[in-house]
Amino acid sequence: MIEFFRGRAAKEDRFTALVRPHLRLMHRMAYRWTQDRRDAEDLVQDVLTHLFPRTEELDAVDKLGPWLVKVLYRRYVDLYRRRATSPIDESAPCISDDAYFQEQLQDDRNHYHQLELQRLLNRALVELDESWRDVVLLHDVEGYTALEVAEILDINVGTVKSRLHRARKKLRLVLEPGTVKAIAAC
Repeated sequence: MIEFFRGRAAKEDRFTALVRPHLRLMHRMAYRWTQDRRDAEDLVQDVLTHLFPRTEELDAVDKLGPWLVKVLYRRYVDLYRRRATSPIDESAPCISDDAYFQEQLQDDRNHYHQLELQRLLNRALVELDESWRDVVLLHDVEGYTALEVAEILDINVGTVKSRLHRARKKLRLVLEPGTVKAIAAC
């Protein structure tokens, strides 16, 4: 009986060691997709709950970060489709983006300028088509290569490049010229 608990503890430790370095990325991407902090936390928790029994499989994955983001994205799409076809209206009031950034601003006043730029960029990203936004977030914000983004989103590399080009063009139009330079400097 004691061996059972030792084996379980070892599995939990291994799972934590594998996933912990990627949790911030997963939370960031989930928030970008859901636009709600609580929904993002639920999405990440849902993915981790489903992956825990498959710890041995996670150990075999070469690039775990992109793989986890791909799993997270697919789960998000599944949940989004389920909500879109559900007869139940889940449009409960949620924290707006401005409230989220205001909360962060109070935590650390030293980063006001950076938070203001993030807020402006977030508003500009919201105006993008969802498929363009996903590509920009994964490539420009998270630093994945075009090939990795194509693999995560299950699209062609050429599609990634064209969406990235169009999204950047629209972002330049939406953002003020001075804001673009300030964001690039950060």
